[in-house]
Amino acid sequence: MSTAAFDLAANRRTVRPQGVRAFITDTLVLTRRNLLVSLRTPQLVVAAAIMPVMFVLLFRYVFGGSIHVAGYPSYVDFLIPGIIVQTSLFGGSSSAVSVAEDLSKGVTDRFRSLPTQRGAILTARTLADLVRLTYTTGLMIAIGLLVGFRFHNSLPPILGGIGIALLFGYACSWLFTLLGLVVRNVEAATLLAFVVTFPLVFAASTFTSTETMPGWLRTFANGQPVTHVINALRALTQGTGSAEGPVLYALAWSVGILVISATLATRRFRTV
Repeated sequence: MSTAAFDLAANRRTVRPQGVRAFITDTLVLTRRNLLVSLRTPQLVVAAAIMPVMFVLLFRYVFGGSIHVAGYPSYVDFLIPGIIVQTSLFGGSSSAVSVAEDLSKGVTDRFRSLPTQRGAILTARTLADLVRLTYTTGLMIAIGLLVGFRFHNSLPPILGGIGIALLFGYACSWLFTLLGLVVRNVEAATLLAFVVTFPLVFAASTFTSTETMPGWLRTFANGQPVTHVINALRALTQGTGSAEGPVLYALAWSVGILVISATLATRRFRTV
């Protein structure tokens, strides 16, 4: 091969892909990086799983005996779908802390200095969170089965319900990514994540029926996204009533949060 031909072949090998192909390649590379960071700090993975396990055991064995929900002969069948959606929300809230940490440590600036698609940086962050959420959701189902939880529907709707919970968690990852980009401080991101997640989790049908709440609180609880996603998951996994309405509301909330948050986060990322 001549020198000119060799140089041309070398140039072809080093040319970066462009457009959609570059975005996908960079996203996969950065997603792998984020997952490796998690694996190298296993205490964070364990800590993320401990809280939902504690909620399962606490409400199953401490409060479960005094809580009765109409239509559910076993409280644990009512509880576990709520815990799964709670885990989706809490898992998404970790994105705010991770994004703020990368910004404060200069990791994001180093990524920007590389020939990397800007949109891939945020997408990779949320996809890594989705992978971790899938693992945590599987763990919650396993723990639930050990403490008496059972599915009461066929496999397709069960998988559909789990898919809706994961979609909601992915949408929340983008929402909290936006929050992390706005505050840009790890301590502030941690505090604000709790301020957002706790009212949504506890003022919902997570642990008990909203019918037991005061009227003003019940109105908020029945209208907010966490309740709709939990109701959809319960209807699909337990076969309790029609699932069409809850599923449509859950999908509308999840897709709406995802589209709005991803758009605003991408715009915000260009200016930070």
